Amino acid sequence: MVLALGEGLPGAWALLLPHRFYDAFPLPGHPWVALFPPYNEHLVRDFGGAVLALAVVLGLAACVPQPWLVRGAAVGLLAFSAPHLVYHGAHFGRSSAAEVPTQAVSLALPLVLAGIALATTAPKTPVTPKTPVPPKERGLTMPPTVQEERLQRRFELWDRDGDGRIDRGDWEHEARRILASFDESPTSDKGQALLDAYLGMWNYLAGHAELGPNGSLDRQAFQDLADRQILARGQSGFDEVVRPTITSILDLCDKDGDGHVSPREFRLWIRATGADESTADTAFRAIDANDDGQLSVEELVQAVHKYHAGELDIALL
Repeated sequence: MVLALGEGLPGAWALLLPHRFYDAFPLPGHPWVALFPPYNEHLVRDFGGAVLALAVVLGLAACVPQPWLVRGAAVGLLAFSAPHLVYHGAHFGRSSAAEVPTQAVSLALPLVLAGIALATTAPKTPVTPKTPVPPKERGLTMPPTVQEERLQRRFELWDRDGDGRIDRGDWEHEARRILASFDESPTSDKGQALLDAYLGMWNYLAGHAELGPNGSLDRQAFQDLADRQILARGQSGFDEVVRPTITSILDLCDKDGDGHVSPREFRLWIRATGADESTADTAFRAIDANDDGQLSVEELVQAVHKYHAGELDIALL
C-alpha cells in the first residue's frame, strides 16, 4: 500500500495539476521535473495517468495479496522504475549536489521494494524428482514429468489463497464456483450431487493421508496421493474417484435431459472450468471418440484419463 500511495499521489498531482507538478515536484523550491524543460501539458498529464494506473494495480495487489497478482504488480513497477532511475542517474548533474542523494534514494527505493515483493512471493523450491515408477505399474504411458506438471497445475487451481496448501474448504470452494457458473443452487439436487462428488474426492485422498477434519495437503503430498491412489491405478482409479464428479457436471450441462452433452452444452462446461470458449468445438471433436456428435460420461472420463496421460491437452476439471 505504501508503494501504491507513493506512485498514486504524484500521479494524481501530475494528471490534475500538470503545471504545478512540473514547477514544484517534489517540494516547492526543489523542482526535479522542471530541470528538464520545456513544459508540455500533454506529456505531463499522460505521465500522471500512467503512474496513477500503476498505483491502482499496486493497491489491488495490496488488498488482494495473491502471489501471482503481487508478482505482476512488482514486475510492472520494475518496468517503470528501472529506466526512470537510469535516465535520472545519467542527468544528476542538473541537480544541486545536496539533492542528488535524495533523488537517488527516492528513485531506487521502488526497485528495492519491488525486488522484495518478488522474492517473498517466489514459487517454492521445486520438489525433488521421485524415482520413476515403471509405466505398467503406474497404469500410464507418459513421462512422469508430464503427470507431475499437470498435477501441479491442478493443485494451483485449487489452492485459491496461494498458501501452498489445499484443504476441504478449497475443494468445496471450487465446487461452489462451478455451480455459480451454471446458476445452480448448492441446495438443489444437482447442486448437492456436485458438492458430494467434489468432497468425495477430497475425503478419498484425506482418508488415505489419515488427515483430521481440519487437515491439509501441501503440493508434494497431493501429488504423491493423486499419483498413488488414482493415476497409478489406471482406469479403475478414475472410475472410482473421478467418475462421480464427471457425472455430476454432465448433469449440470445436460439441459435437455438425454444423458449426453451436445456441442452447445459442452460450451457451458468449458466456460465453467474457466477455459477459452473458442476452444470448445475443437475440444469436443477430440473427446467425441465415436463421432456421434455427443459426449457420454465414458468419453468424458476417458478424456480426463488421457489428459493426465499426456495424450490429450484438454483439462475438464
